[in-house]
Amino acid sequence: MKLGIIGLEQSGKTTVFNALTGSDKEIGTFGKISAHISVIKIPDKRIDWLKELYKPKKTVYADIEFVDIPGSINDSSDTKIVAAAREVDAFVFVVRAFENLHLPHALGEINPLRDFEQIKTGLIIADMAIAEKRIERLKKTVTKGAAPTEDKTELSVLEKIMHTFESEQSACSANLSEQEEKAIRSFQFLTMKPFLTLLNVSDSDLNANKTLNFVKSLPECMAMSANIEMEIQRLEQNDRKSFLEDLGLKELSLNSFIRNAYKTLGLISFFTVGLDEVRAWTIPKGLSAVKAAGKIHSDLERGFIRAEVFSYNNLKELGSEREVKSAGLFRLEGKNYVVQDGDILSIKFSV
Repeated sequence: MKLGIIGLEQSGKTTVFNALTGSDKEIGTFGKISAHISVIKIPDKRIDWLKELYKPKKTVYADIEFVDIPGSINDSSDTKIVAAAREVDAFVFVVRAFENLHLPHALGEINPLRDFEQIKTGLIIADMAIAEKRIERLKKTVTKGAAPTEDKTELSVLEKIMHTFESEQSACSANLSEQEEKAIRSFQFLTMKPFLTLLNVSDSDLNANKTLNFVKSLPECMAMSANIEMEIQRLEQNDRKSFLEDLGLKELSLNSFIRNAYKTLGLISFFTVGLDEVRAWTIPKGLSAVKAAGKIHSDLERGFIRAEVFSYNNLKELGSEREVKSAGLFRLEGKNYVVQDGDILSIKFSV
């Protein structure tokens, strides 16, 4: 999973990046065009427990790649910035809600609702610029009468999307069919990507009514005080707990952020276990067993025979695979079985 952190200038994007990843990147470097990148392991108590049970040679947690994308994205942004944004799976919209006399907001007063719309508008403008250029080229080809069917379909879909842009709506509002979506997939339109909203507040406003109201008003939103959490990340593990308690927090925002991300993006985890390796795999909810096998290795999907499946919850409750089998909770499933969150899979295949 690759998440791009975006927002208006001086919204605290790099501070959020440092707070979520434990990095120590320089903040306030306005005007730069290189993105910060960090990959973190996703904390998962289920993997911790499986590791203790199987004592494998290797334990592999699922991971998230965070990309701190500089600047505000629109049609005039540096091509490297826009290219980096197109490569991510989803966005984290960082919306400023903190006051700082030494760092005035570029648009004047603090207004999270306005800033959220500004971010969305910037993405629409960037997508519109790409669509307009391609439509111009396609029209020249299609009007000659010898254009392939693919070009005609692509032009029709792009014109449909342009209509949504002109109505100040995202590409995902165009209600494309599966065939239409496939026709324009290569463009990686920014406004087709899902997003989460992260309200960046001061530590004194974490539990304020105005913060709670903004969280309710903004889509897929959670609040965090990025600056204080960045500082806590720099502390020794033993010192973090007391600081979190002082803020009235049970944990750093990373864990709740990951839970929100999985929910918003429709993701689940399944596991593979054994003496050699215990590993977590992230897949879209609703994926079939044969497609999940392909996430492990293409050979497993190509030669899929069946999946041996049991639940993490049943394993933890009963204590061993032997007890799971004795209880009749060990199953053989075919390629169309829909993998559930917490399933433990062993794929049988032949190639």
